[in-house]
Amino acid sequence: MMEITTREEYAHEVQADAVVMVVFSDEAPTGELALLDEQMEGMISKLIASGEIGGKYREFTMLHTDKLRSPRVLIMGLGKKKEFDVDKIRSMVGRSARILRRINVNHIAYSSFTGLGIDPALAGQLIVEGALLGLYRFKKYITGKTYEEPLKKLTILAKNRDELVNLNLGIKKGKILADATMMARDLTNEPACFMTPRYFADKAVSVARELNLEHFIIDEGEMKRQGMGGILGVAQGSEEPPRIVIIHYKGNPGGPTLGLVGKGITFDSGGLSLKTPDSMARMHTDCAGACAVLGTISAIARTGLNFNVIGVMALAENMPSGKSYKVGDILKSFSGKTIEILNTDAEGRLLLADALFLAKKMGADFIVDIATLTGGCVTALGYTSSGLFSNNDILIRMIKKAGEMSAENVWHLPLYEDYLTMIRSDVADLENSGGRAASPCTAAKFLEQFVEDTPWAHLDIAGTSVIERERTPYLKKPYLPKEGATGVGVRTLFHLTELLSDEYVKSKAKEK
Repeated sequence: MMEITTREEYAHEVQADAVVMVVFSDEAPTGELALLDEQMEGMISKLIASGEIGGKYREFTMLHTDKLRSPRVLIMGLGKKKEFDVDKIRSMVGRSARILRRINVNHIAYSSFTGLGIDPALAGQLIVEGALLGLYRFKKYITGKTYEEPLKKLTILAKNRDELVNLNLGIKKGKILADATMMARDLTNEPACFMTPRYFADKAVSVARELNLEHFIIDEGEMKRQGMGGILGVAQGSEEPPRIVIIHYKGNPGGPTLGLVGKGITFDSGGLSLKTPDSMARMHTDCAGACAVLGTISAIARTGLNFNVIGVMALAENMPSGKSYKVGDILKSFSGKTIEILNTDAEGRLLLADALFLAKKMGADFIVDIATLTGGCVTALGYTSSGLFSNNDILIRMIKKAGEMSAENVWHLPLYEDYLTMIRSDVADLENSGGRAASPCTAAKFLEQFVEDTPWAHLDIAGTSVIERERTPYLKKPYLPKEGATGVGVRTLFHLTELLSDEYVKSKAKEK
């Protein structure tokens, strides 16, 4: 485990294996970089003048020196100053940590970067998120030589005592968010031979117990008693029984409650509407939504946010067998609405239908679901943005803002009433598929029927939950893994909860 510390020192004073500094492509060295350059007898400014250091974004230059207490200085480019945004700090730290890991550096020191106009607490958060997320690897099942992270220590340098205090606050938050995101990545990356609904439920219970959170599991028998026909229909073809895990965080008793609902298909074969071999690959990651909800709940509890949250994680396998639900079947959902099955590979919405209604029944004032729901969302938005659907303008605004804070892009897509006509059934209340046309929109419109008038939003993360080298080579955020689960949604949903909490506090203050 990496040790993260702060010191009230300048870059030329710290003793580490490497010091990381940044430079803009259109600005001469200033502040700490100018001071460091002076200690190095102008080496940095000479290299800038010669063009060897250009300052372009993602460009790096390694300098070796005997003029400082640290033997290496890694200069990272941030591009043009007018194009700077705070996510470049997160990205730069992720990239620099990977570069230095490659040469087996044990101890890195970073400037606080507050000279760029960044609040110290935010700077600490960004640095820790960038380093921990950038260094993430899923090595659990690789045998032979035991993998050990060479980077042992990260030090962030403060200019004064006040800055140091605020940096530490940001470091604490950044570590909580990075750990929660990495937990979601680990769970999503688990192969389906291990990651079953029962395995996930056991993991969720252990997290809830560790955090002293109220929790309970709805098993197959209780689902039958309550009439949860959506999730039962999907699960009936598998030998693995379904589960719904509920975790309740009470951060403000008596206040409003946010319901977070996650799709947890631990393997999706498509059922009898069988996927092709290529499209079935990586379908163990179809539980990414549920993993994001569990990660978010853990981060919210560890930071003690002043808001109530119910996490609902619906878990099942979608498998073909003699017991599988079939095309043409009619399922009765938990809400009482009936659903005609046109495609057994449109299964995630059936789990979510029951889980959304459950969150509503439990008293959630706002509901957000997150799911790897439709291939159509990948067609529409590619791999860089999640689809956002909502019946509430406030949630749309807040989720967009939360996405900006986490640098997880979301794009608002429509929920026209015409989409409802595309999933009206002649023999039941709804069809579970509206066909290929506008499939993300008809899927979201389907989900909307189970929340009724509750403020609700749906995040389709089908394109953003996993990186595949052959399909997503253009993603340039170095704190994302090169391959595998991204943990998308954890930080966005956390920041959404923060925003809802702030809004609630403001509304109560106005009442007084």
